[in-house]
Amino acid sequence: QWYQRRVRSSGINAEYGGSNPRGASQLMFIVSDGRGLFVRGVEAVKKAVKEIWDAGILVVFLIIDNNPKDSILDVRTPVFDPATGKLLRIESYMETFPFPYYVVLRDPTELPTTLADALRQWIEMIASQ
Repeated sequence: QWYQRRVRSSGINAEYGGSNPRGASQLMFIVSDGRGLFVRGVEAVKKAVKEIWDAGILVVFLIIDNNPKDSILDVRTPVFDPATGKLLRIESYMETFPFPYYVVLRDPTELPTTLADALRQWIEMIASQ
């Protein structure tokens, strides 16, 4: 099952502010613990994700989260006012996660099944276009 943040299947262009004339003709999987994505800056990551989408590539980010004592779902990040540097709020890391299609995988042994399911869903999406 795919999980999406801030987008619906028909609303991804609103997230990235552009169109994808070729559709999602390619599929990319990223398998990671999902941490440290913003080391080079939030805007740099968002720009890269948009460029990938504009190139006709659908990215599914598979987050391996098998440590219940240090789950990525529990990570909080500070948000600062860019003008003053003042702390505005603390929010969930996943609220600002830059990849709209992601799966949080608690059991790494489920990775093959999850990959197969995502691939099946992508083929169905392509076939319906």
